[in-house]
Amino acid sequence: MDNNILQFTLDLPRDHFHISLDQSLALDGIWGVMGSSGCGKTSLLRCLAGLETGVQGRIICNGRTWLDSEQGIFLPPEQRGIGYIFQEARLFPHLNVTGNLQFARKRANPNQAALSFADIIQQMGIGHLLERTVDKLSGGEKQRVAIARTLLNAPSLLLMDEPLASLDWPSRLSIMPCLKQIQREFKIPVVFVSHSKEEVARLADSLLLMHQGQVIEKGICRHLLNRLEEQDNSDQPLSALDATVLKHDPHYGLTTIQVDQHRLYAGQLNSRPTGTPVRVVVPASEISLTLEPLQASSIQNCIPVHIASLQKQGHHHVLLSLSLGEQELICQITRKSFDTLQLSAGNTVFACFKASGLEVL
Repeated sequence: MDNNILQFTLDLPRDHFHISLDQSLALDGIWGVMGSSGCGKTSLLRCLAGLETGVQGRIICNGRTWLDSEQGIFLPPEQRGIGYIFQEARLFPHLNVTGNLQFARKRANPNQAALSFADIIQQMGIGHLLERTVDKLSGGEKQRVAIARTLLNAPSLLLMDEPLASLDWPSRLSIMPCLKQIQREFKIPVVFVSHSKEEVARLADSLLLMHQGQVIEKGICRHLLNRLEEQDNSDQPLSALDATVLKHDPHYGLTTIQVDQHRLYAGQLNSRPTGTPVRVVVPASEISLTLEPLQASSIQNCIPVHIASLQKQGHHHVLLSLSLGEQELICQITRKSFDTLQLSAGNTVFACFKASGLEVL
């Protein structure tokens, strides 16, 4: 059986539908799971974690059989070597931060190489919290500690059930880069459930879309997210792009990144060496379109693109999919701008946006 693969065939009755899944996931990054409320996302995680005793089928992770109902095999959660992060931090209130972390270290998975205590503390940015009691932590701080505690258990697979849902947006923005960096640094595969396209765009490499207990689509995250933008009227449409760091310019505080054949400027990424792959998130509202390249402007990025498709959003906006080559950029403009520029699918235009409009993870 191949390592670095999660295979599962699951059958589990629910109140209003049936979980019926047969999937194989390459464990080489972060898998996002999306779908409407009650479609079975959390049930999937609970099955993988060993928290659903009534499930039938098979689960094989990294060559180990966790479940085979025909053979009578059912490994309990503590034998699967997984880490599970819930919406609530679930810290021990009678222990301070250090005590919570040390408890996890003592119960670390013996079959998995332990992660450095110091590295985890640094990556999660919680060194200044170690002597605090749980009741003195903010919601975001509690979740950082909970994530660190889970990582110190040395999991071979990390399951996250909307781990940021209870936090405000600034707290989410501060934690998401940590989660992305942890996966890169420690190579722990992740499966996480979210309702937020913005979270998924920032974190996921691959995506499962679920409906009524079944996977209806599966693939590269940025491809499926762009298609989702075309199907609904999201309040904050955005693009998720894969890029590479080319060079840093300390004098101007900028970093040059490559997206397909295009070179773009972003705010300086001091911690990312040249050649490093990064995720770039671009809100659709940050992009302006012109018919000619800008000659003199404070806007740093202006690149030629083709309009691959377009969709009217309500009465006042149009959503356009702009081809960069292998990837696509989502742009939202007003109906007035669309009519004034006389745009249509197939046109070549110039997409313009500030370096500060790019969020790089």
